[in-house]
Amino acid sequence: MKRFVITAGAICLLAGTAFAEIREEKFKVVGLWNIGAMYAEHEAPLWNTAIPEASGGKITADVQSVTDLGLKGFETVKLLQTGVFDAGFGAYTYIASGNPVFEGIDLALASDSSETSRRMVDAYGQVVADAFDKIHGLKLLANYPYPAQILVCRDAFSGLGDLKGRKIRVYSTTLGDMAEGLGGVSATIPLADVVPALQRGVVDCGISSGISMYTAKWQDVVKYVYETPVSAGVGFLAMSNKKWNTLDADTQALIEAEAAKFADKAWAALDDSAAQGIACLTGEGDQCRYGEPGGMTLVKATEEDDAIRRQLLADFVLKRFAQRCGEECAARWNETAGKMVGVDARQ
Repeated sequence: MKRFVITAGAICLLAGTAFAEIREEKFKVVGLWNIGAMYAEHEAPLWNTAIPEASGGKITADVQSVTDLGLKGFETVKLLQTGVFDAGFGAYTYIASGNPVFEGIDLALASDSSETSRRMVDAYGQVVADAFDKIHGLKLLANYPYPAQILVCRDAFSGLGDLKGRKIRVYSTTLGDMAEGLGGVSATIPLADVVPALQRGVVDCGISSGISMYTAKWQDVVKYVYETPVSAGVGFLAMSNKKWNTLDADTQALIEAEAAKFADKAWAALDDSAAQGIACLTGEGDQCRYGEPGGMTLVKATEEDDAIRRQLLADFVLKRFAQRCGEECAARWNETAGKMVGVDARQ
């Protein structure tokens, strides 16, 4: 099994590439949400700054976020397939419902650290790269992380074993599996609607990244945050095969090299963004750089929680993933991501 890892080798290909050998290109690029740091600090600068500078100004781009376009993010793949945009950033959670092979890159509870998350993503990368090509006709250029996804609740709880019967806002099938394994009730609600849903008691708890919660003012209605991430939150950068195949080898190598640097920077910033999420929601740890801390109570993980995580991962998350994905798909996960963390997905 080949691993999908774009490395410094691609960058070395550019060492002898003169700007004169790069053809002029202008790309139409769709980014994800402009309300978070990822778009402003990583996605947009890749196409607005890094690639133009690396190409001596010969490659430029018009970058728009799905927020600017009034879209939700589900449309990214279709926009690339139809040629409305040449390249785009997306979240795997938006395409996993169409084919469960994409679920495997970001399963609930499969990782509890940024280091483990990256190893899993790198190991499983070739699987999703093949799926993008075969199913969607897209060239996968990079996998990158959004800030770790954490659990918060309106009312007090002592740990994962204390969530039975609670209605939990989720945004993916695998998180729904986790919520139901905890004895809770999963509810899929758009991010913008979560605060009123919490206020009205439609849901008791919710899952998102700490910074996204803080920006959306979840701290005004929820008071307890669980310290250990329950999901990674993985994004992708892809280009339509139709556009990719029109590019010369030098241009392809330059884009791959800059995409690799982009991914490395996003992974390097992951721990800081997670710490900022906790700091801004609770006031604990680092100083919040985004405003006044929210004053939420931090719920610490226990040894009992660790046991619950392992049981839920095996009996609910991985089992249901294997049932949806099928025997061959599950086997590829086991040979790649599963091997990295020492667990198997079995029906």
